[in-house]
Amino acid sequence: MSPVPPAPGIYTPVPTFFKNDGYTIDFDANVKHAKFLKDNGIAGLVIMGSTGEGVHLTKEERAATIKAVHDALPDFPIIGGVVQNSLQDALDEIDSIKAAGATHAVVLSSNYYGAGIKQQGIIDWFTAVADKASLPILVYVYPGVSNNLFTDPATVIKLSGHPNIVGTKISHGDVSHHTIIATDKNVQQNNFNTFTGLGQLLVPTLTIGCKGTIDALSGAFPKIYVKIFQLVQDGKIEEAVKLQNTVSRGEEIVVNFGVIGIKKAIHLGAGIGENYLGRAPLNQDLSAGAWENLEHYFKEIQAVERTL
Repeated sequence: MSPVPPAPGIYTPVPTFFKNDGYTIDFDANVKHAKFLKDNGIAGLVIMGSTGEGVHLTKEERAATIKAVHDALPDFPIIGGVVQNSLQDALDEIDSIKAAGATHAVVLSSNYYGAGIKQQGIIDWFTAVADKASLPILVYVYPGVSNNLFTDPATVIKLSGHPNIVGTKISHGDVSHHTIIATDKNVQQNNFNTFTGLGQLLVPTLTIGCKGTIDALSGAFPKIYVKIFQLVQDGKIEEAVKLQNTVSRGEEIVVNFGVIGIKKAIHLGAGIGENYLGRAPLNQDLSAGAWENLEHYFKEIQAVERTL
């Protein structure tokens, strides 16, 4: 059977919740969050992506976190994050997350040498991973966590022809790059789905052929993202745009506060987790007054979410 991409829809890259000691993984909270998302229409999860602090966990801890969710929700698609720079380490990680229950792997390019890496090097890296990977993979394009590595749309288009590369997550704001990839005839003919990593671009990217979003704020407010997706599928663009305005304003929380802001939104909005801090060095709270300055965005999207 040929590898298949994740189905169109809204996916949540979930954070990893920790106990109040700042280190112990709170498996119960992570499972509770997954159930909350599934019950509210989310199509699947990304576990151990950049939001999930996978780089702060051991290989065994990453697998255990995925397994806990998979055991509780065996029919819920899980895309596991893979960020290793070594080819063999990446392949070993894919084997590990597959054994834990992941259905796909979203893979960041080896990026230690940053700007010194050529596009053909990126193609060679992903080809080598895909040739031997035990799961179908998505190309993860996120300069912000990959040493500002630039991935040309032509590189992603080239990689879309590999039978074991079934999609991409694009986590930067260049809509032109989304468009070049999603509208390419070769991409459309391949078994390949394009997802934006930015919910603030959901309506624009859906209208040019992207298949959904893998967006962290959907972890706090899943229903509004799912509603936007449904409205666009139904051709109700004007209604979708109104909700998009609310989402885009709410996304300022993510832009300004990163992982801690995302976890605080989930903690306050869905009541999940003993706390919202991460492992060191992400164990520091937001600066005094920072949340309050943007809290109106949180309250606005929360009010709309409650009506859906």
